[in-house]
Amino acid sequence: MIKNNQRQCTFFFIMTMFLFIFSGCGSSSDEAASSSDPEAIRESQISELENSNLIGNVDAYAAIQGVLAEAAAPMPAKVFIIENDESVEEGDGEKYMYSPHYLDLPEELQAKSDAEMNVLVKLRSYYMEAGTYSNEGIAYTRYVQITILDRAAGTIIHEETLIGSAPFSISEDQSAGYGYVPEYQVLEKILAYFGYSEE
Repeated sequence: MIKNNQRQCTFFFIMTMFLFIFSGCGSSSDEAASSSDPEAIRESQISELENSNLIGNVDAYAAIQGVLAEAAAPMPAKVFIIENDESVEEGDGEKYMYSPHYLDLPEELQAKSDAEMNVLVKLRSYYMEAGTYSNEGIAYTRYVQITILDRAAGTIIHEETLIGSAPFSISEDQSAGYGYVPEYQVLEKILAYFGYSEE
């Protein structure tokens, strides 16, 4: 009888240990899965950005101007990126918002607060008429102007404009055709300035 009780105790003890180990592994693997899930990471980054004071200052950042004085970025560079909102009608003036490119910067480049941000990148995207089609439709070329400002010095330390692909061909019933600048090229140009390049 005593032997049976000892066996039962040993059995329950072993089973309890197995359950404990497996439940622990399960939760840690779930955490690991969520920490490597790109969507979960992106949501976490957006949440962190929305809780910072960077977004609230976008209008002030948009107003920052500077004299062009090509130079290296301050070290360590802590960057925030804004871009013009093309959905705003021309007559209403330009409106800026934070750029999703900010979330694609390496962690060490991302400014986490207004006090920390010492480099501002302004992206201004627009179309310009490049010609007409045989059906009188208008052909537009895409441009993205990249302006990098040293916030403390009040200077533009780098500026360049990317010119998009030739406008695509259009059908007879279309009134306009547009070229484009791939988003990855914009990010590559920004990263290249800060010394990051694809290997």
